[in-house]
Amino acid sequence: MFYLKRSPKGLALGLLLSLMVGCGTSTAGPSSTRSSVRESQVLVDKSPIPSLDARVTKLVFFSSSPSDIAPLKNAIYKSRFESATTAKVHPQINLVHTPPTEKVFFTMTVHFRESGKTVRIVDYDSRIEPNATSSYHSVGVGVLGTGNWRVGSYDVDVHIDGVKVATGYFQVY
Repeated sequence: MFYLKRSPKGLALGLLLSLMVGCGTSTAGPSSTRSSVRESQVLVDKSPIPSLDARVTKLVFFSSSPSDIAPLKNAIYKSRFESATTAKVHPQINLVHTPPTEKVFFTMTVHFRESGKTVRIVDYDSRIEPNATSSYHSVGVGVLGTGNWRVGSYDVDVHIDGVKVATGYFQVY
């Protein structure tokens, strides 16, 4: 990844990166695969997220390349991504909740860290549809094209309306 503090090029790339954030929300999701990276942690397990009357059941990751038109439909969950083919990494949280009678809007904030240093923070406005008892929400964070993710281990914290609800991990190789 590029660090905005280090060069004027980084600032320009940072501005372009903000245009590349992809996101999605839905009420169902594909199945996941396992890898050798440590498992994501769900921090809110029995207590509902106060603003949603929901709880996180899972945090997973998938990637996309510049040619992916609908990355959510073709998601393959994993926690190790090849730098040469990955443009965006999408953390996705799965929620279970009391069925709302109308749309419920919330902000999902995702903090990406490499070696303990914050490399990106993304806010994404999402929603839960009326009568839904479960949903999933993701936001894609990427760099310009493939081959630009720095090789390393990344930590991701997911916050909903300012409350930290999950922590996950992935690697780029």
